[in-house]
Amino acid sequence: MFRKISAVVLASVIAASPASAAGPDKKNRVGGETIAKLYAGKTWIWSKGGTYWAPDGSFQAVWEDSVGLGKWYATSKGSLCYEAQWYHSKGEPGKQRKECYRHIADSQGQLWKYSEKDQSWYKPTREFAERIKPGNKIASRVRKLRKRYGV
Repeated sequence: MFRKISAVVLASVIAASPASAAGPDKKNRVGGETIAKLYAGKTWIWSKGGTYWAPDGSFQAVWEDSVGLGKWYATSKGSLCYEAQWYHSKGEPGKQRKECYRHIADSQGQLWKYSEKDQSWYKPTREFAERIKPGNKIASRVRKLRKRYGV
């Protein structure tokens, strides 16, 4: 059953059906294994940086001239979370931050994601097609910032 649901969710992330439901069923959570497969080994590109979700659970991120280092995990309730120390300057301790992104599937298997900023659900189809890329696309920026800040 899990594999069937996983396959439906993964397929719908890549190509959303135009006849998908009007909104997510908040009781239809996507399992942690499915979420982990969607992000592991990929970089989520942001406007001023990005995050790399390593297959071993380590987390790297850059935002402008800040670097975040820590771990990531997917919960059984469909959340993708990271816990990281963010460094902004040399000689200063990093600031701890934890953030989670909730995922739910609708009745037809379409994946939905919750935006904390907008406090609303959206279909991340374009996000997966355009902004989440295989491999570590921020490695050189992470190395540069780690060296600059001595971490």
